[in-house]
Amino acid sequence: MKLRIDTRGVLAGLAAFGSHTRDCLGETGRSSAALMEDYAKQNRPWKDRTGNARRTLEGVCGWNSGDAADSDAGDRFRVGVEGHMPYSVFLELGFDGRFSVLAPTVHHFAPQVLLDFAQNMSDMK
Repeated sequence: MKLRIDTRGVLAGLAAFGSHTRDCLGETGRSSAALMEDYAKQNRPWKDRTGNARRTLEGVCGWNSGDAADSDAGDRFRVGVEGHMPYSVFLELGFDGRFSVLAPTVHHFAPQVLLDFAQNMSDMK
């Protein structure tokens, strides 16, 4: 006795679900990144001298490109905020953390980003 199961419909549904999940991540990520950027710029703990550190804070989101050491890295989505001045790392990690804005911003927004993603996914029909 042979049993045959046609899985084409299931596979098509899973592919559509994956595509929608990626779209949902992108939409949620872009809006969250913009909010993080604005928040970081408004709540930076340092006093501007040139304004460059504040001006180059940027909300980011997207898929990692991956590398040879981690074959799954291209399937990892990231959302956050970055500083693009050569001395941004010193503001973030130096001075006993007094001038850190990137990590506190991400920690502030992480619960809401996850809730927004869950809500957008639950709206999927």
